[in-house]
Amino acid sequence: MKRLAIFLIGMILAFSLTGLSFAEEKAKPAKKGAPKMGEYRAGGLVTAVDVAGKKITIKQDKVKRERMLTLKVSQQAAGDLAGIKVGDEVNVWFTGNTVTTLIKVF
Repeated sequence: MKRLAIFLIGMILAFSLTGLSFAEEKAKPAKKGAPKMGEYRAGGLVTAVDVAGKKITIKQDKVKRERMLTLKVSQQAAGDLAGIKVGDEVNVWFTGNTVTTLIKVF
């Protein structure tokens, strides 16, 4: 009788855990500017733009340090690069050293 009770409790536990995996929500499409898996966000002041070479340099000011980022711009974000000029503030999402999304901050 004990074996049967232990077996039934084990089966109920196993079925309840597998049922949770079927209740997952489907992923919603990402909004423009929303980071994807493996992407990082950076923001700052544009100090150089090379439209022909598809590169952008951004100066980031932080409380304890500042840094300059020079990033390549992907084919998808290259269209947004034309509207960017030196002195603009931007937010960029990048993977490695390649910008995937570029948004000008107003």
